[in-house]
Amino acid sequence: MVQAESFRQFVGARAGGACEYCRLMEAATGVTFHVEHVLPQSKGGETVFANLALSCPGCNLAKGDRVVGVDRNGDEQPLFSPRGYESWLLGWHLHFVLDRPSGLILPRTVIGEATIDTLNTNATNRVFARKLQTQAGLIG
Repeated sequence: MVQAESFRQFVGARAGGACEYCRLMEAATGVTFHVEHVLPQSKGGETVFANLALSCPGCNLAKGDRVVGVDRNGDEQPLFSPRGYESWLLGWHLHFVLDRPSGLILPRTVIGEATIDTLNTNATNRVFARKLQTQAGLIG
């Protein structure tokens, strides 16, 4: 059986070393990011390059095997899928905006809302880290 870790170098390069959900840079966090299944294996996702994403531990652990979240109206929405767009960064900008001064990720869409809330991307420690990485010019 193929292991997701065997794709680490390629997944990390495609992501530019950033979490594909919250944009934190792996090299500046001091932790190893996860190679995660966008469509979880428990939901039929395969361990193939097209179904893998680079994810910080915070995003990956919060996501778990979820594929939907709840928007601020209480409606279920699919979570953001970085593999649904070419490039993933373009897709990210369709659903989110980074408020550079505060480090907060703000939603542009209901998918963005559901993803931000489900993955807890604006937890205090993650906002602080993102703000520092932005100020250092690591997050563009």
